[in-house]
Amino acid sequence: MQFRELTDRYQLQKILKSTRFGTVLRATDIPSGKTVAVKLVTAGPGLTAGAAEFEKLAAALADLGHPNLPAVLDSGFTSDGSAFLVLELVAGRSLDTLAGAPPARLLSLVSQALNGLEALAVQSLAHLNVSPDNVFVVPAAGGERVVLLGLGTAVFRPREPGAAAVENARFLAPEVTAGEPAGWRSDLYSLALTTCQALGATVGFGEAPVVQLPLAVSFELESDEALRQTLERSLRQRPNERPTLRDLRQALRLAIGSGAAVSPLREPAADGPEPIRSLPGGPLSPLLAIPDAWKPAANAQATSPPTDFLLPDPLPSEEAAPQEPDEVLSAVDDEILNALLSVPPPPPRPAGSAAESAETGKAASGAAPVRPVPSRSAPFFRRPAVLGAVAGTVVVLGALAAWWLLLRPQPQPVAPPPPPPPIALVKPPSRPPVERLDEARLSLVQGDDLKARRVLRSIPFGEQGLLSPAGCRELSAIEETLALAAQERLPSDLATGLKAGNLELLQAAVEAGTGQEAGLPAAVRADFDRARGIVDAYEQARNAAKRGDHTQVLERYATLAALLPQAADPEDLRGKAAQALEAESETMVQGARYADALARLGPIQRTWPDRIGLAERIARYQTYQGDEKKQEGILAALPALESRRKPWDALQMLTDVEPTPHLAPRFAEARKRLEGLLARLDKQPPQIVLRDGYLLEYARGTVAELSFRVTDDYQVKEVKLMARPQGGKFQDLPLETSRTGYSTVRIDPRFHRNGTVELYVLATDLSGHEGAFGSPDKPLQLKRKQGFERILR
Repeated sequence: MQFRELTDRYQLQKILKSTRFGTVLRATDIPSGKTVAVKLVTAGPGLTAGAAEFEKLAAALADLGHPNLPAVLDSGFTSDGSAFLVLELVAGRSLDTLAGAPPARLLSLVSQALNGLEALAVQSLAHLNVSPDNVFVVPAAGGERVVLLGLGTAVFRPREPGAAAVENARFLAPEVTAGEPAGWRSDLYSLALTTCQALGATVGFGEAPVVQLPLAVSFELESDEALRQTLERSLRQRPNERPTLRDLRQALRLAIGSGAAVSPLREPAADGPEPIRSLPGGPLSPLLAIPDAWKPAANAQATSPPTDFLLPDPLPSEEAAPQEPDEVLSAVDDEILNALLSVPPPPPRPAGSAAESAETGKAASGAAPVRPVPSRSAPFFRRPAVLGAVAGTVVVLGALAAWWLLLRPQPQPVAPPPPPPPIALVKPPSRPPVERLDEARLSLVQGDDLKARRVLRSIPFGEQGLLSPAGCRELSAIEETLALAAQERLPSDLATGLKAGNLELLQAAVEAGTGQEAGLPAAVRADFDRARGIVDAYEQARNAAKRGDHTQVLERYATLAALLPQAADPEDLRGKAAQALEAESETMVQGARYADALARLGPIQRTWPDRIGLAERIARYQTYQGDEKKQEGILAALPALESRRKPWDALQMLTDVEPTPHLAPRFAEARKRLEGLLARLDKQPPQIVLRDGYLLEYARGTVAELSFRVTDDYQVKEVKLMARPQGGKFQDLPLETSRTGYSTVRIDPRFHRNGTVELYVLATDLSGHEGAFGSPDKPLQLKRKQGFERILR
């Protein structure tokens, strides 16, 4: 292992992407003058342990020239303990930016990613960093080409359990995050989860994962069931229970409508990648044929090797918008009509797909093209019985409609209303450039040069033509005056801006001093270089904000804050980027994508950990994530209680439950439904009568016992007896309530004192209705029996 200085051969120009495990920079190869990408991989203490594996990976990528893997131009180790890969700079976009694209296109791209993983497995290597942002799509002749990025990072990632805290950790297989041995089956897990996200599928994890494809996606696929089952098997926790690469490839072919058999090929061994040196069609022939335009010539470097970062340049291909529900129904109607007319619909053939390229290649070589053989039964709506029923229904409905049109009275023609007048589009008022020029002149006179600069920048070149010749001369004079003043104040502006963290002042000073660095004193030159680095970092953050790359805004601002801790943010770039990521995470929480929401907050937590409210938001999301399954269990138990006509018991289960945002509508609907059922079952207040055989009297010196029968049309919740001795206050006396609906009270002589006791009984049902026997105003009277009356009786 030899250490090298990168700057001896490469001129590092700009940071393009930065994470805690690596950085990608734009650079120039000094001997050739070629622009390249340099990926620095943070190795840390594990440099020595992972050096051999990294060298093996770099050598394999340099020799393979595989179209779906990055071609390495140079590699090695730097003197500061980092590993590096030099790659050719290309433009493209990641798979996660193609949300809503046709499923056939997405699955064709996934099959190309599978090619790259297979080529690694053949070399006894594994990627171990597959995620949607590492599946890179670049334009190619006749279609699109996928390049797997992120290679090399996993070599030096900490291997101990729980140490793989990377940005895309949720796409890593369980054995990778647990620090256990991993191989190509781990890549299969990551690619399956990447496929689910690309298709917008819902995934439920566990020993038996559940994958639910969106309805629109299922309609567009030829065999959605085969794909769904294979994805579920690929997401199993134990690696040996996952399918093979061939199984996933076959499922992809069936899904996009290509049922051609797969060529015989030995799969990698179950306990790790198995080297395969001889494959059909050449040393490293992938299972899906690759267009000849993508294959490198023998002993030649690949013409367009991929890079390991994302450029903002968009692909020239047009993105397809997601299907609306009416479009899905239209597709179903077209399929039914085609079946009724005995016109078999052609299978979907995405442009540039691997299957199409394979057939083209076979035809060019002189072999007869192989037609795809459908491998599944006809869909439900194509079966003869269903089609016959649909046809009969259409005929009957058509006859009824014609009969109704003939019998109904014909309406008199009514003149159409006049069309509404066109709506004039009113442009928002804008201040004329003359007024802004006057404001800049006034600010200059008042000594506020920064405001004058700000106002002049608000007059774009196109609006300067609206100024008069004198106005144009005045604008030039103000700009020249500002430039001369900034040059004169350059040392003081640099010192003041660096001390106060005034980015606007530093930007004006850097603009004034650019090109004059050589003539500056040493101390001023040091301040100027520092200020230029700060201004460049803020400009990078501003450009990232224009692209909508919120993570890069936070990364660039973190770099700026390291250079100038007290820096002010005149445009609030960091705050806006953090708000955008928080809004995206909130949307994910509404869809129960808690892991995605927490990952979306990761850049904020990493670069701005003390942001107000961030810790509380993360804790709330983690609580939601922990409560989701428990609350789903509560919702699942409610229908059984509802069917047994026990809405009160079900409502009690909802007490003290704070639903997650995802489940809140379902809880509200369940509560409303249960309260409605309870209201229908419990309409009347409870009825209270004195039990037969009991009288409102007692014998002197004995315990008075009264019993009441309390009934309700649903269920009695509570019975209360209030009593007071003669001349006393009402007190709540304890009652003994039996299951048969009788409530009994025993009044001790110490309470009644052989006198009259006034009392009343209140009963409440589960709906809050109250029934009374007596009242505080007109209480019942419990009296002592008289001796003479007892003799008469």
